[in-house]
Amino acid sequence: MIPVQARGQPRRSAAPLPPNAFLLRDPRRLSQAEMIVPSDIAYLISKFDGQHTIREAQVEYVRQFGTLLTTDRIGEILRQLEDAHFLDTEGFRRFEAELAEAFRALATRPAAHAARLPGQGSYPEGAGEFTRTWQERLEAVVVPGDFSPDDCRPALIAPHYDLNGAADCYAAAYGLLARAQPPDVVIILGIAHSGGESPFALTRKPFETPFGALEVDKDIVAALERAVPLDIYADELLHRDEHSVEFQAVLLHFLYREQSEPPKIVPILCGAYHRQDGEMTHPAAAGPAKAFLEALRDIVAADSRRIAVIASADLSHVGARFGQPPVNQALLELSRRHDTALLEKAQAGDADGLYAVLAEVGDRYNVCGFPAIYALLRVLQVTEGAILSYRQAVDTQTQSSVSFAAVALR
Repeated sequence: MIPVQARGQPRRSAAPLPPNAFLLRDPRRLSQAEMIVPSDIAYLISKFDGQHTIREAQVEYVRQFGTLLTTDRIGEILRQLEDAHFLDTEGFRRFEAELAEAFRALATRPAAHAARLPGQGSYPEGAGEFTRTWQERLEAVVVPGDFSPDDCRPALIAPHYDLNGAADCYAAAYGLLARAQPPDVVIILGIAHSGGESPFALTRKPFETPFGALEVDKDIVAALERAVPLDIYADELLHRDEHSVEFQAVLLHFLYREQSEPPKIVPILCGAYHRQDGEMTHPAAAGPAKAFLEALRDIVAADSRRIAVIASADLSHVGARFGQPPVNQALLELSRRHDTALLEKAQAGDADGLYAVLAEVGDRYNVCGFPAIYALLRVLQVTEGAILSYRQAVDTQTQSSVSFAAVALR
């Protein structure tokens, strides 16, 4: 549930918003439905957690607000949630299974975030408009003259924040990558924002972009299938709407659009494998995750091709939207220092130190990109790096901030 204010009312809704309201949406985006509910109903819904009966939820509501919500009204709310596929029921599980089957049947992974109509999406759907927009951005960027990416194993940390909102960071990352020899393969380490059971999720499907379909490298994927003791496709459906791999695939295809054979990709979504049962756990102790990263490291080391690795990773998420006090200058400064400490460890290739910085504060700053950065450091032997761009994007409406950076590693 996301707190919203009247000025943030979705364009699709003509009904006035109550002064304090919550927007309900499926974080996995399996259901495309959205519901806006007043704060008291949001409180009631929070009790639909599998631990309370309807009667207990009703009693909790009375205790909190001093008024009775009838059983009929609660039943109506439950039906609305069920119709929106917001409840974990047999009906929802059938719905999810149907979506998974439909996704598996697709020949390619459709572009989920392209703008099909003006004002929609994260990037232009057409190749011409995309090229005009992003060529200008890349030409405007100033890349450091004293740091060049490794020609054999170029590595980057790039944002997965909105492409337009983080355009300067993306341009800095891809402007530097353009200086290296074009890679044969790019491993994209994205983030599974919608959760999932597996520490890593792959797909074999080519990614549609404004420039066609970017092919997946079947050799590396097949080698992972053989080497890893887990089903790397168990959570393949997460790829359907996830932007963290899509944004990198689109920019890669743009960068190498004039090549007769652009680089193939290995699209990997990283789950929160540094947490077990809600507690911080060193990834080196997480069996399946450790085995996967060791296998990927060995596969990359044995491959003679030029292989780039991109960690698609945002940094701190602070403020009201993320369950914290509203963002202020002091909180921004604290999160900036935390980001700096993490990026120092990344540039030194210190995966254990990266985790130690995160664990020391219990991941207080909600660094969603940690699993991707950690994975990059375990796959490649990084010894130095350069921060190309860093920014904190402050949203005054939600009183929150997301930070991100472009970092070159070698």
